[in-house]
Amino acid sequence: MDTLWVSVSVTVLLVLVVAIFLWRRARARRRDETRLVSIVALLSAPRLFDPAIVASVAGKVWSLDLGDGSSPGEDGFVVGNVGPMTAIHAEGRMMIINSFPSPYVPNVDEVAASISDMRRSQLFAEHKAWFSIDAMGVTASSTDDEVREWYRRLGPLFAELLDEQCLLLFLPDADQLFALNEETELALRSADPHGELKATATVPLVHVDGDDPALAAAVAEARAKFPEFVAAFEEKRGENFGVKAPVTRDDATEFIWVEVTAIEGTKVYGQLANEPFRLRGLKLGSKVAVESSELNDWGYIDPQGQFVGGFTVAAVSQAAAKTKPRSEPS
Repeated sequence: MDTLWVSVSVTVLLVLVVAIFLWRRARARRRDETRLVSIVALLSAPRLFDPAIVASVAGKVWSLDLGDGSSPGEDGFVVGNVGPMTAIHAEGRMMIINSFPSPYVPNVDEVAASISDMRRSQLFAEHKAWFSIDAMGVTASSTDDEVREWYRRLGPLFAELLDEQCLLLFLPDADQLFALNEETELALRSADPHGELKATATVPLVHVDGDDPALAAAVAEARAKFPEFVAAFEEKRGENFGVKAPVTRDDATEFIWVEVTAIEGTKVYGQLANEPFRLRGLKLGSKVAVESSELNDWGYIDPQGQFVGGFTVAAVSQAAAKTKPRSEPS
């Protein structure tokens, strides 16, 4: 009975600590606008977090003693039930893990339609739940160094909590949405998670009307000047040679960049330089062959370090901006 009473008393004490912290945060909000420094995972299915597991995982990530989820440790504590909210207090910092079995926004289809990148748009439309780790106490007057330090603290823990249910990452403070790839976890564990996440961004896949005059002119120029690309490739006058051409699998066709490894007659051989969207059985690095007569762009880095080609880049960006002006949820 004494042991039970001590356990209940500690839990009540921890809840009071969290309540006091949130009350102070609410007062601070009235004095200084808060910033939502947070990492959000958009999920295909709901997740719940056990405070005991969070305490163990966070303790290992940060090399701290955070207790066992029911009683505090030397360096802080984790408190909550197996439910939508878990609080973490570590070395004077407070974080909240939110986990909700509903979409991140009420108007999912509307927001998905406003995302110009087709890959991220589809994944956003598919998400059914979300969880986040929020930094408490960040305000408009917080310095850039303070914000970077928060991301350094949140990133590694978030990496430990990711699983196959995660479709996208969203950073509310930066209003940026990221598709996951093999570099995501390394970025989260780095000394600059926000900066490294930006470096993981893949080339956007956008829908552009094939009758767009600017795009048609750019494609015509790329095809007319393709012999210049072939000459540079064969003479090894540069590096990172790539063409953008249609690749088809089953009933799906996608214009995608291909890193060129050989050119034989009208055939261009290489490997996919982007992660495909609808091409079943193919992935980044898959070997493909395309017809040079069907390409719509090419590019390479010349010996002076200058990019040559990229005729359609501006036309595609302008056309996409006209049709879908927004890119992230807000």
